[in-house]
Amino acid sequence: MHVKIHSRSFEKRLEGRQFINAVMYTVKRKRTLGIQTGVPLNERKDNWTQTGVSVCGSYNRLERQEKRMFTTYDNLRDNILYDMDTTLEWLKKEGLIAVDRNCPKCVSKMAWVQCKDRSDGVKWECRRKVKGKGYCCEVSIRKDSWFEKSNMTLQEIIKYIYWWTTGMEQAQIRQQLCLASNTGVDWDCFCREVCEIVLIEESCKLGGPGKTVQIDESKIGKRKYHRGHHVEGQWVFGGIEEGSRRCFIVPVETRSEAELLPVIKKWIEPGTLIVSDCWKSYVNLEKNGYEHATVNHSKEFVNNEGKHTNKIEGQWRHMKASMPKFGVRKHMYSGYLAEFLWRYLHKEEDLFEVFLNDIRKVYKMKVMK
Repeated sequence: MHVKIHSRSFEKRLEGRQFINAVMYTVKRKRTLGIQTGVPLNERKDNWTQTGVSVCGSYNRLERQEKRMFTTYDNLRDNILYDMDTTLEWLKKEGLIAVDRNCPKCVSKMAWVQCKDRSDGVKWECRRKVKGKGYCCEVSIRKDSWFEKSNMTLQEIIKYIYWWTTGMEQAQIRQQLCLASNTGVDWDCFCREVCEIVLIEESCKLGGPGKTVQIDESKIGKRKYHRGHHVEGQWVFGGIEEGSRRCFIVPVETRSEAELLPVIKKWIEPGTLIVSDCWKSYVNLEKNGYEHATVNHSKEFVNNEGKHTNKIEGQWRHMKASMPKFGVRKHMYSGYLAEFLWRYLHKEEDLFEVFLNDIRKVYKMKVMK
């Protein structure tokens, strides 16, 4: 069977298909410039290749990383945890371990000595003769530091601190470092303890004449619809200054005036305009030197003067979301509240660097020059 093909129509169809294929696979090419070897990445020009990818990475990612001051895990691994010598020099420079140490027996300078009987690989050592008798005094490089009395390696502790400041779950950190559950719980408590100490030492009063502070109370760990096993819970009282991130949250036993009024006097300056709900414990604020505005939440969320407590209410929502859903003992709430406030106050900062600075405040070491 023979098929007759019209050559003219076939050639036109073929030309049309070739034109379509040429359009589909045409790439807009730009002139590519050579890149000299040895030129730093930040000094190279943004030279485009045929695929449209620049040497600065997709969407100028590398440029954004240079402008961003946050510590990434790649920076931590390459610049701090590269090897043990690099880690030890960084710890000295940051003031997290002692730069030098005096012998507790002869008060002379101790030597930084390599060793194989310690996980750190080094120790402080003093070999002297006193009254004709020789002695050897050895001191751990962790003495009086954040790392003292821990069986974890220095690099493991640094990793734990970094992942904790990034908000990683404790179970994930334990999985990465192969830690026991008790060890993870202890180090979480150590981190929250540093936050609590620093917040107490650096606390100051809120408000003042011409400023507004919203106050409210809330309960953590209460039962929903009065169902399930009995939960004792914890009442907390707090305030937040409008126009800033300055705030306070303290655990209280009751919501009575006898307990809340001293807290208000401790944390809020006289002459401040305090905005609250209509709880009876706040009725005498004007008698104690404060201006007072109320919002009746049974009728409105903003009163006729435009005053509201939305900011402190939002604070409670974020606080409760940061809390563990179960298994929190009452005496541990202060630590969780301190962690929440610490993260809130330093929200736009590098939390890893902030926490290292707080460790230096609690464990004062001599910084290497």
